[in-house]
Amino acid sequence: MKTRRPQAYAVVLVALAVLSSCQTGPARYLDTTLTVDQRIDDLLGRLTLEEKIGMVSGETWMETRAVARLGVPALKTNDGPLGVRYWSLDSRTKPAGFGTTAFPAGVAMAATWDQELVEREGKAIAEQARALGRNMLLGPTVNIARLPQWGRNFEGYGEDPYLAARMAVAYIKGVQSEGVIATVKHFAANNQEFERNRVDVRVSERALNEIYFPAFRASIREANVGSVMSSYNKVNGVWAAENPYLLTDVLRTQFGFKGLVVSDWASTHTTVETANAGLDVEMPGAESLKGLLNEPVFVKAGFMGGFMAPEKLLPAVTSGQVAQSTIDEKVRRILWVMFTLGIFDRREEPTNVVDTPEQQAVAREAAVESMVLLKNAGAVLPFSIDRLRSIAVIGPNAAVARTGGGGSSLVEPKIVPVPPLEALKARVGPRVQVGYALGCAMAGEDKEKDTPAARAALIKEAVALARKSDAAVIFAGYSADTEQEMTDRTLALPAGQDDLIQAVSRANRRTVVVLYAGGPVLMDPWLPQVPAVLVAWYPGQEAGTAPVTVLFGDANPSGRLPVTFIKAWKDSAAYPNYPGENLTVNYAEGIYVGYRHADKHNIEPLFPFGHGLSYTTFEYSDLKVSPAEVGASQPVTVSLSVKNAGSVAGAEVVQIYVADRESSLDRPVKELKAFGRVMLEPGETRSVTFTLNRDAMSFYDDTKKDWVAEPGVFEVYAGSSSRDIRLKGSFTLAGK
Repeated sequence: MKTRRPQAYAVVLVALAVLSSCQTGPARYLDTTLTVDQRIDDLLGRLTLEEKIGMVSGETWMETRAVARLGVPALKTNDGPLGVRYWSLDSRTKPAGFGTTAFPAGVAMAATWDQELVEREGKAIAEQARALGRNMLLGPTVNIARLPQWGRNFEGYGEDPYLAARMAVAYIKGVQSEGVIATVKHFAANNQEFERNRVDVRVSERALNEIYFPAFRASIREANVGSVMSSYNKVNGVWAAENPYLLTDVLRTQFGFKGLVVSDWASTHTTVETANAGLDVEMPGAESLKGLLNEPVFVKAGFMGGFMAPEKLLPAVTSGQVAQSTIDEKVRRILWVMFTLGIFDRREEPTNVVDTPEQQAVAREAAVESMVLLKNAGAVLPFSIDRLRSIAVIGPNAAVARTGGGGSSLVEPKIVPVPPLEALKARVGPRVQVGYALGCAMAGEDKEKDTPAARAALIKEAVALARKSDAAVIFAGYSADTEQEMTDRTLALPAGQDDLIQAVSRANRRTVVVLYAGGPVLMDPWLPQVPAVLVAWYPGQEAGTAPVTVLFGDANPSGRLPVTFIKAWKDSAAYPNYPGENLTVNYAEGIYVGYRHADKHNIEPLFPFGHGLSYTTFEYSDLKVSPAEVGASQPVTVSLSVKNAGSVAGAEVVQIYVADRESSLDRPVKELKAFGRVMLEPGETRSVTFTLNRDAMSFYDDTKKDWVAEPGVFEVYAGSSSRDIRLKGSFTLAGK
């Protein structure tokens, strides 16, 4: 009996606390004239311990528990970030004809370098979420493209932390303007899908702060994001979902995060450690996990979960392993988000008004703006219908609309998306003969056509068509089956496509390649003989119409690469350490990811970060950096003029890079610190201005555990890409 007394005593104390906390009297939490904190204080005093514990874990696959007694709504999540995905595992509950707007992939949105457009995209997605009765969106994805083969590169915003941060802030502001919770994910260092559920990422504090944290920090400090999702992996030996350094020291103390931390689905491993580390909501509900966690594929992948379910968390509280004040803080954060975004006070009914003409227009504009013209030798593009009698349309992505990569972000469009072949036929009409040949099957889609003999026959057919046509367009790349969550993809194109492109381009000198991909692609086998290459990414429901619009000059390509396209796998910073050994991967490259790595080691990229061609030309002039010398907290103004020197209207993306030439620690050759998209008519000149603050001059010092901006000379570069620098200037940061 003696061994039971402490636990029994704890139960009595908790019961007394519960009884004393159940306030009576006027429900002040319903008074909208009070502050959020006042309302939360009142409501916390009315909730029982059991109700509080019930709120910090899921009830179903995508929803938390409501407290009907007090009118506390459930968090009703849905997958993002590329549109509203249906939220139930049970397909029987899906309404007939369910569909939403499929927006371009995150990497495509980053390729627009258009913050205002990204904000409108976030707003449109949130409008649809609310129309369908959902109040929490699981996006944006802001993990850095460290690895060119990462299976979820297409969801994120590329390799640069500054660009990713700008896109994230814009997206979150758009989502939360509609009263929907945005969830920035995955915190932290989820940069590969290979063994993502089990791998231990070993990464320096400096690399975390300079490369992998900035988009999360900006999401919190600038966009006031409501939710952060923890990642599956370990970070420096500790699971992300129970990592006090990440969830408490960094998010709460350093970044000042007031919202809730939600686990990625089935990513928890403990009860006490997870509860005490700072996780606020565990998803999904334990009941919905039972069947899945017994399936071999989930067991092998290392999925876990159900550790903060009431039947496990309540005993941890009653035994004193988890303080009741810890539970109160979790509920406070949940309620803070609900009150702040108006979720608690509204009881609207779903309208099911989705995929409106206005929302479709945003998706269409974004898809067109995201197209990146990598190469255009001999000005083969844009095509002129007046000069074409026939065109060959070839490839595994020609007759299929590749709207997005695979996994939890794949959206089912409400409309039937038009494949490139049909879009091209509609564009040229009867004046141009359009021939079609598959060329090669997409890997994994048709086993009968994906054999060496079948490939040879298909390529022969495509070559014959190309040879008799005035021009050929090959729609190549990946699919939702070959680029997806839970697996990393190949860096080379899927089997047969390199051979197809080489054969067709030899048969027709006017061959254009359009690539559907979420990141870099190896092109050395065929790039020298192909005059034009267009990256379409995953354009959403405009998968066919957007590239065709650019191919025929109905829109001037203005996208710029948010990632470096490398010539060979060995040129990647991740090359020496991927996929890791013994479930451990070492980020030995530190801060040198993407173009930072290429610059430091004098590696010539296939196409550099920020690169993208236009059907017009732009001239830069009159760079001014002022003042010439600044104090510790004084901003620097950078201005220059940009002229459209060509004959068609177009948009230029002006990129500002900064280099610290007198640092006590090794720093990158240059880093992106500002950018602006400028639309210009032919012959028009416009002045653009940027502000560089202390953040643009600072680096993270591991020994000081702080950001440092050291006195000295800083160089300023204005360019059209990281390797196409047009103008140079400098300023001096004075000492204290």
